[in-house]
Amino acid sequence: MLSASVDSYLAARRAIGYQLRDTEDILRDFVAFASAKADTHICSRTVLEWIQSRNNSPLRNHVRLQNVVRLARYLHAEDDRHEIPPQDASPRYTNQRRPPFLFSPGDVNLLVREARNLALKGSLLSHTYSTLLGLLAATGMRISEALSLRIEDVTPDGLLIRSTKFGKSRLLPLHKTTKEHIESYLKRRLCEAGSCPFLFVSVKGVKLHGNTVRAVFRRLIYRLGIAQPENKLRPRLHDLRFYFANQVLTHSPGNHNDIGRHMIALTTYLGHSDIRNSYWYLEATLSLFSKIADQCEDYANGGNL
Repeated sequence: MLSASVDSYLAARRAIGYQLRDTEDILRDFVAFASAKADTHICSRTVLEWIQSRNNSPLRNHVRLQNVVRLARYLHAEDDRHEIPPQDASPRYTNQRRPPFLFSPGDVNLLVREARNLALKGSLLSHTYSTLLGLLAATGMRISEALSLRIEDVTPDGLLIRSTKFGKSRLLPLHKTTKEHIESYLKRRLCEAGSCPFLFVSVKGVKLHGNTVRAVFRRLIYRLGIAQPENKLRPRLHDLRFYFANQVLTHSPGNHNDIGRHMIALTTYLGHSDIRNSYWYLEATLSLFSKIADQCEDYANGGNL
């Protein structure tokens, strides 16, 4: 009975765009645990026993609990025999934002240039990684989105990002220089990588895996001295997304209306459904403070903000 209820819940949420891969794994695990106890409805005591039995981190326990709480609310609306576990049933956890590693434009240029030396000069592998890393920095797209790009997604109007995190597709116009690099890479890619439909391929001619890209990325940043393994704050591939967002804000026009339009465009590029989510990627940098100071000085001298 609980298994069928989870099926109904997942289908309802996926119908409005959620993917819920991790959520399904969590709920299936809970149902297996509850069914072993012969529970036919959600019981708060069973939820607590299940969380304690898994011996996970406070963060993971919090995620597990919140997923079951949402399921319980959904089922309780039609059958009040389902108990809604209390929100504080697991140890309190406060989600803390990990400070991003802020790349400079010079760092990114070095990273892309070094990627060209990964293999024999002129090989497809070096072109693949230099193009991929440059694209992430130039568009702010997620690594999963970049690796899911197919050859036909490269259009004259930009890159077509299909069925993203929120179940929507979007078109990303490209700067002229980025477009030229993509076209140059694609020309070589079509000649050398066989029939694989994906834009970025491995040495075996199949779709690149995210973990492989992350390992290569770490090797590059350590080789360049941008960071070292012992550093407390080590760059992540995801930090290129922060780099893009902060470059967009730093180089946006100074007046209020243009900044507003830039923020809407940034939200579209990042693939967010709510502009508030894009603020998560913005950091106070020296370049940004310098620009703010210049604007304030201009205003004090009779200019407009």
